[in-house]
Amino acid sequence: MNRDPLRVLHLEADPDDHDVVRRMAVSTGLALAFERAANRAEFEAALRRGGVDLILADHCVPGYDGMAALESARSRLPGVPYIIVSDSVGEDRAAECLRRGASDFVHKDRLERLSAAILQATSRSGEADRTMVAEERFREISENIRDVFWVCDARTGKAVYVSPSYDDIWGKSPEGLYAMHGLWPEETLEEDSTVVAEVRAKMASASPFQAEYRIRRPDSSVRWIHDRGFPAPGKSGGPPRMVGLAADITDRKRLEAELLQAQKMELVGRLAGGIAHDFNNLLTIISGYVSMLLDRENLPPPTVEALKRVFTASRQATGLVRQLLLFSRKRSPKREVVDLNAEVDSMVGMLRRLLGEMIVIDFEQARESPRANIDVGMIEQVLMNLAVNARDAMPRGGHLGIAVGLSAQGARPSKDASAFPGDYAFISVRDTGTGIPPAILPRIFEPFFTTKEEGRGTGLGLATAMDIVRRHDGWIDVETKENVGTVFRIFLPMTRGEVAAAPKPESPPELKRGKATILLVEDESNVREFAAAVLQQDGYTLLQAKSGENAREVWRWHSARIDLLLTDVVLPGELSGPVLATLFQAEKPALKVILTTGYSRETVAEHAKEGRPQFVLNKPYTPRSLLRAVHEALT
Repeated sequence: MNRDPLRVLHLEADPDDHDVVRRMAVSTGLALAFERAANRAEFEAALRRGGVDLILADHCVPGYDGMAALESARSRLPGVPYIIVSDSVGEDRAAECLRRGASDFVHKDRLERLSAAILQATSRSGEADRTMVAEERFREISENIRDVFWVCDARTGKAVYVSPSYDDIWGKSPEGLYAMHGLWPEETLEEDSTVVAEVRAKMASASPFQAEYRIRRPDSSVRWIHDRGFPAPGKSGGPPRMVGLAADITDRKRLEAELLQAQKMELVGRLAGGIAHDFNNLLTIISGYVSMLLDRENLPPPTVEALKRVFTASRQATGLVRQLLLFSRKRSPKREVVDLNAEVDSMVGMLRRLLGEMIVIDFEQARESPRANIDVGMIEQVLMNLAVNARDAMPRGGHLGIAVGLSAQGARPSKDASAFPGDYAFISVRDTGTGIPPAILPRIFEPFFTTKEEGRGTGLGLATAMDIVRRHDGWIDVETKENVGTVFRIFLPMTRGEVAAAPKPESPPELKRGKATILLVEDESNVREFAAAVLQQDGYTLLQAKSGENAREVWRWHSARIDLLLTDVVLPGELSGPVLATLFQAEKPALKVILTTGYSRETVAEHAKEGRPQFVLNKPYTPRSLLRAVHEALT
């Protein structure tokens, strides 16, 4: 194998001595390429050019101190072997040169030692070069990786080395860690003390470990750390060490938490939708039978009053179900362009009756009348939820200020990235209550989170409010101070559309007694019996089924005389209400259909992807609303 010759720089003023030294050096059998420097200028010029593998130097070159030559060589080329070849150096001077970095000393009277000195020096140099390369690679890696590379004494846990990323992640210099002989890991949270204790136990036994814990930085911020440690043998038979990597996983933890929250919200939404569906069935029974009783004449006044209270309670329960449906996204906004001044003014009257005399409500309109495209019922729900929370924050009474205003042009929330820049109006709700403690402020919009006594709050009010406002492309800001009060601002995008005209009141038409045959499909037996009683009392002929399969069996025998299919959307088994409607209308196109649901009309559309549009009757329904729907479907 061909190898490049070693490049030898020889500091020697006497050319004859140079020749002798060169011949002795060649006897090593190494391929050598000599360059002679006769004085200081030539020597230092050669050092600046570099490319030298070995330096042989006379210590007594005229005009150039040998120690100065050694210092220049060590400064310029610190890894290159430096052998002094001279005849005028005493033992003390030679020892000093070796102490300052010379590789060896060979007297000119004993040049037979030169070959061995060169071989030994170049051998050590190769090892040194490899060590330097390895150290340089380690330094390059440890100083540029984003994670913290650390080395600890396994027995004591004291940090021996941490890479520069420690400054970025822990937020401080590692010098303090070294000076205080700090244990690894440091600045951990007390809540993670069990994990840290396990880590240190693993380190003490020189066992590999993997752990996640939190640290607190000097600025009080908290970071999540994923730490991995591995045992390593001690240097030169010394105590065992642990080496490892500590990575900042704060962003990953935040994303995991957001994903978990999204999954939790989805599950809670499904649960809320299911509860709302079942609850609407119960409300249909309660409000339906109460309505039938109230329609009777000659009831004792106390009975009428009690029934009215039950009916009012069922209406309030219907409002709670509406919140559940909004939260589960089973109801979509039905928007119209409104004047916010006028709409909020009308809502304030309702709030005065709701909150009572202990709460003084002031209302301030915007100078200009902002228009917004909103679902009035939904925004009324938001305002009512905020007002009820404000009342609960003022148990001894207080002031509630409601105002309509305009935000700065091109405003955009600082925290809600989902909102777009634009022109926004806002509705502010300001109370003089107890305020919201900073510790719970980040959680106030979480579903089912409440600080109220058990039985007094559902924890859905603010979650529903935020969900409604976001579905209107807006956001809610909160400012609060303990023992001073809280202000919520509901921001809604403004529109230039025309305000919708108010519908003219119409007197309800007289309902004629029915003569048709109706197939009633409802899996909830109490709801089915209530609807059947109402329809039969009005003269209709009823056929009943409790499932899609049961309905197909009834249809098989009685399809010729069935005029109307009245079915719940969600039924047990594979046959839903819309599917039944499609199957039966394919056989009998003249068949009329009414779909009942505890969800929204939009949900019915999701189930009925095919087939003709159908009448939809929302639960809970009353006897009159049921009869009206049947009458309209049949005419």
